[in-house]
Amino acid sequence: MPDQERIINRLVQNCAEIITEDEFTERINSGDELTHYIGFEISGYVHLGQGIMSALVMKDLTDLGVKCTVWLADWHTWINDKLDGTKETAAKIGQGYFTEAIKASFLAVGGNPDDLEFRLASEWYAKDAMRYLDLEKQVEKNTTLSRMQRSTSIMGRQEGDSIDFAKLTYPAMQVADIFYQNIDIAHAGTDQRKAHVIMRDVASNIQPDKPKPIALHHPLLVGLQPPRTWPVPADADERDVIMSMKMSKSKPDSAIWIHDTPEDIERKINKAFCEAKEVKYNPVLNWAGHILFWDRREEFEIKHKYGGQIGFRTFDQLEAAYKKGLVHPQDLKAAVAKELVELLKPAREHFAKPGVAAKKAELDKLLTKS
Repeated sequence: MPDQERIINRLVQNCAEIITEDEFTERINSGDELTHYIGFEISGYVHLGQGIMSALVMKDLTDLGVKCTVWLADWHTWINDKLDGTKETAAKIGQGYFTEAIKASFLAVGGNPDDLEFRLASEWYAKDAMRYLDLEKQVEKNTTLSRMQRSTSIMGRQEGDSIDFAKLTYPAMQVADIFYQNIDIAHAGTDQRKAHVIMRDVASNIQPDKPKPIALHHPLLVGLQPPRTWPVPADADERDVIMSMKMSKSKPDSAIWIHDTPEDIERKINKAFCEAKEVKYNPVLNWAGHILFWDRREEFEIKHKYGGQIGFRTFDQLEAAYKKGLVHPQDLKAAVAKELVELLKPAREHFAKPGVAAKKAELDKLLTKS
């Protein structure tokens, strides 16, 4: 097995949050067979934040001996009105394009897709519907309506939005999914935190004889667009600004899809917001830190436009140099684009396979109609 301590430290350092770090380290070191889960709505093409960030975490966990599971949430997709609004389409695209996209992302970070298990939610609910319903009701009995309303933000909704009643059950279903599958490590981006906190809070009442599932959150990648207001006001909440910059599938040029061509990657990065000396709200620097420095073994080289180059062994070194103006925005963009093109090569090759390309074509057709 790879160096266990090194991988644990990397996950603790690179993840936005682990609830709790001590429990995570203790359970990994226990030698117990642990299970992981990450759930996805099936909605459009898979971008770097969804595919690569998730895959980086899963690659480290599989190297630690954890069984990683991808939950294809067709019911949640339906409840949240994604794709054409039907469970049938969500299931088809989930088992088709979406599964292949996550496999491609895992290949890109050096993983073996055979190490992952893909589960379609509706098929799993059908295995023991009464047990699932019982768990969902237990979650609902152990929390409040107001808390469920606040938690609708995990769906990309704002508290106070006019929504159908089914959407209020979405957070409870997400929590029930975790208990239903007997998951030890619940994984998501930080935007799903509210559901995981509910999970932790109700766990002792629902499964008193088991440890609480650990909540592991990878960072959100910001989109390539500028903040809504620039310059950002001094009194602005940094977390709110970052959330507003989150990579969006509704803004194609704010994201890079895991099957984008080298030309598309270079074009999007070249257009990206990347202010000189700005390190807090800088998408290109954000991507470099979270993706390209996840497990950096070699220097990150930046070639100066007018000759010469400079190398960085750590992201802190790169960030400090950029803040001082020692790295030009265009030079940073060129270096990041070059590495992303290379990183995503296995994903492009995966989608070049005829059977996989056909599954993408199904989604292409659906998105063109919409």
